[in-house]
Amino acid sequence: MSDQKYFFLTVFLLTFAVGSAQGEFMNSGTALPQGNIGFGLPKSSTPSVFTPNLPQKSTSSRGIESQKIQFEQQKFANPSDAVKDKLNEKEGGFDSKAFRKNQYLGDFKTKSAYVKISCRDFGEIDGDEIRVWVNDKVMIERVYLDGDFQRIELGLEPGFNKVDFEALNQGYSGPNTAQFMVFDDKGSLVSSNQWNLATGFKATIIIVKD
Repeated sequence: MSDQKYFFLTVFLLTFAVGSAQGEFMNSGTALPQGNIGFGLPKSSTPSVFTPNLPQKSTSSRGIESQKIQFEQQKFANPSDAVKDKLNEKEGGFDSKAFRKNQYLGDFKTKSAYVKISCRDFGEIDGDEIRVWVNDKVMIERVYLDGDFQRIELGLEPGFNKVDFEALNQGYSGPNTAQFMVFDDKGSLVSSNQWNLATGFKATIIIVKD
């Protein structure tokens, strides 16, 4: 056999062998069905455009705690605090410079043997009390001022009679407030005025007996 014929025979046998091997491989039971290609791949983690975007639940409780604290402060507030503040003012807590001074309310002359002084609280009825002095002596230890006029009768000495009204307190609304009227022994009005005093200060009138 010539070399040329031997070469073509060799090529033919190799081609036949390769084709047979490929056919057996494609027909073997290990080949994967075309319909199952891709089923074993992992699912995509890309979110679907049809999946609704649900709001994330906040893990912060700061807002809730803040509301809770405010609620507890309102719930457990002591209702007596306002009353306590007013009582403190009654004991002298009112601090207005306008009323922290003595007041001079004028003078008048009379021939009467005595005078009658009517006084009342013209402001809020809040427990105002006064002490009455005549010529630096205590004549009436304590007078409670309410909404009705109270009458005080004072004897007069010849000459000057200094009458002081001392504010013992100033009530819970402050200051010590009073309206007063002075009548002679015949019932005629000879003086009328008002005072506004902080605790411990005095309103003074001078009565000159002829």
